[in-house]
Amino acid sequence: MSAIADFSKRYGPIMTAYVLLGCGLWLIGLIVLPQILMIQKSVMYTDRAAVALVSQTKAATDRLFVERGRLERRIARIEKDIAAGGTRTQAGGASGGFSPFGAGDQAAPKTPDELRAEKAAAEARLAEIETEIAANDRLVIEAGKDARPRFSLANYAELFTNDANRPIFWKTIWSSILVTLVALVVCYPVAFYLAKAAPKETTALLMLALIVPYWVNEILRTFAWLMLLSGDGAINQFLEATGLVSGPVDWRQGNAAVLIGMTYAYILFMVFPMYNTIDTLDPNQVEAARDLGAPWWLIHWTIVIPHAKPGIAVGCIMTFMLAAGSYAVPVMLGSTTSKWFTEIIYDQFYEGGDWSLGSAYAFVLLFTCILFIMLMMRLFKVNLQDIAK
Repeated sequence: MSAIADFSKRYGPIMTAYVLLGCGLWLIGLIVLPQILMIQKSVMYTDRAAVALVSQTKAATDRLFVERGRLERRIARIEKDIAAGGTRTQAGGASGGFSPFGAGDQAAPKTPDELRAEKAAAEARLAEIETEIAANDRLVIEAGKDARPRFSLANYAELFTNDANRPIFWKTIWSSILVTLVALVVCYPVAFYLAKAAPKETTALLMLALIVPYWVNEILRTFAWLMLLSGDGAINQFLEATGLVSGPVDWRQGNAAVLIGMTYAYILFMVFPMYNTIDTLDPNQVEAARDLGAPWWLIHWTIVIPHAKPGIAVGCIMTFMLAAGSYAVPVMLGSTTSKWFTEIIYDQFYEGGDWSLGSAYAFVLLFTCILFIMLMMRLFKVNLQDIAK
């Protein structure tokens, strides 16, 4: 409250109310409420077998109604024929017109007794249909009870019992960790060079070179990598020209293309946090260690990396979360063997129509990301205040 009072004294009550209202709407509307709704949806389990049974039974009942209507019309025609004393149903050729079936298609005449027997058979079938309709109605009512959503954790358990989706989930997690490690290895020397080694003019140009490609939409950048990694793309042409490979490499088979695309897509989220923290390092510490004869690897291990821990933690967190939650890159660069967990979630929401299962899957992914954040904070021994810096 003291912070709010100080803010009000400095900026006035109107600005204070505006800021509090904006922060409240942002916190509740964009963070708290969506997560609460997702959790509430994820714990509502619907027996999909019961739902399918209800749907199939209703479809069977619809077919029975159609058959009942045909039988009723048939019985009405038979009654007219009985009243007329008999009937002779003929094909088109018997009436003098052209018949593709010829004269042999003419139906034999039926006596009133035969018509009454046909009517009795139709009425018997009609009675059977009424019985089947009544049985289906009872089945729909009973199955409908199981088809109603109810509170359960079965949606969460389904992920770890589903032999098709469980491997994709774990593959997504370790692949995201691998993307994070690759981005860290690639970006650390770049961040250190920009912060401590490069002249200011060079730093500005390199920063611009890093940022400009990200002015382009992510889908277009991913599509550019799709062309680079294609069978006749620039990368395969270079490898074949240098003799490293004898034929084009299918980068999309497996996870290679996805990992390359993600590392490129989220590299800025690793570079800038490390650059910001390394830039605040006192260069005298590095010079002192160098004067004392410390090798470069020891200087980085004992001085630079400990100082850059908050930036490394933020970069790893951001890269991992973006990689684990990516959808466009796996869809465009992946194949059937490199399916991503976000694709499973999308399929549950929009293809399967099972929002409860999709919400459970999404919350499991969110919870995994939270665990990764806590692991990074513990590993680098930083807190939220250090990360916020």
